[in-house]
Amino acid sequence: MNKEKRMWIALFLALTLIIILSGCSGLPKIAKINITIDPNPVPYSSEDGRYNCTLILAESNGVGVTLTSVRFDSYDQEEQLYYTQFLYEEDIIEWFGSNNIFAFSILQSWTWWTSASSSSSSRKYIAVTIEGVDDNNNPIEATGRINLLPH
Repeated sequence: MNKEKRMWIALFLALTLIIILSGCSGLPKIAKINITIDPNPVPYSSEDGRYNCTLILAESNGVGVTLTSVRFDSYDQEEQLYYTQFLYEEDIIEWFGSNNIFAFSILQSWTWWTSASSSSSSRKYIAVTIEGVDDNNNPIEATGRINLLPH
């Protein structure tokens, strides 16, 4: 093989590698939502009879998301589901101020669960499931776990 032909092959391989590594391969990115609970585990406040924490949703892949639902599944010490709460568009906007998470941004809400029910003392954790559609029309789902300290 002559020098010129080897140079063109090397140049082609280098450009191909650059395109693949830069993420410009033609495939659209899919949003990624990370759920953070602060603090976690969540202590019980005897002052107001609640578990108080902040729920933070962060997009980390550079694609915006429109949230369509948030589901809270409460589990007891025996890991049995005993209560489910859903938030849809209006509720999400009320809780977070918006149902849109822009690329590389966050939504956060101060959250609480009251301790009024008789089964509340046996609460163990709450599973949070976030669903939405990203700016590239991909369905998005993320889950998190809010661990509750006994009281």
